[in-house]
Amino acid sequence: MKLFEQRKGITPVIAIVLLLMVTVGAVGVVYTQFNSLVGNPSDELEEQQENRDTDIRITQMRTNASLSQNLPSTYSASTYGTIQLSISNTGSVSRNISSFSLVAVRAEAGSVSNGDCFEPTGSPDDILNPGGSYECDTGIVYPGVTDEVELEVILQGSSKTWTDTCRHSRSGVETC
Repeated sequence: MKLFEQRKGITPVIAIVLLLMVTVGAVGVVYTQFNSLVGNPSDELEEQQENRDTDIRITQMRTNASLSQNLPSTYSASTYGTIQLSISNTGSVSRNISSFSLVAVRAEAGSVSNGDCFEPTGSPDDILNPGGSYECDTGIVYPGVTDEVELEVILQGSSKTWTDTCRHSRSGVETC
């Protein structure tokens, strides 16, 4: 029994060190949880700046079919073709094409309402660099004479949009 009577408790120095370690650990856990809830404001500011510096221009809309003055009476993608869209990056930021989406307004029956122009393919062509251009088949039927299709390119996660209308006044015109 004398062996247990000679043993003393933890010294005050060791107790303070242990309390400090527990406190630092608790503060680290709380900081990590709080930071994941709030997010990183600098990342959000950087994204907003990139959105401001992003600018594109719809340079051309044309059909992928060869139109002649004697157009068939049936109006479809097989006779009139689909709209080929060309855009160029006039901003100062490189963007992945999947950052954009396409919406068609007043498209002919049988057209897709949202073109699949900006689906990623995994190739280096997916990046639209400043000064570069990008072409794609929208899948939207080329409009007939006096008809029109309004295309809206939207920068996802932003309020930026670019709109252009494809219409023409005579038959056989292959570009809008």
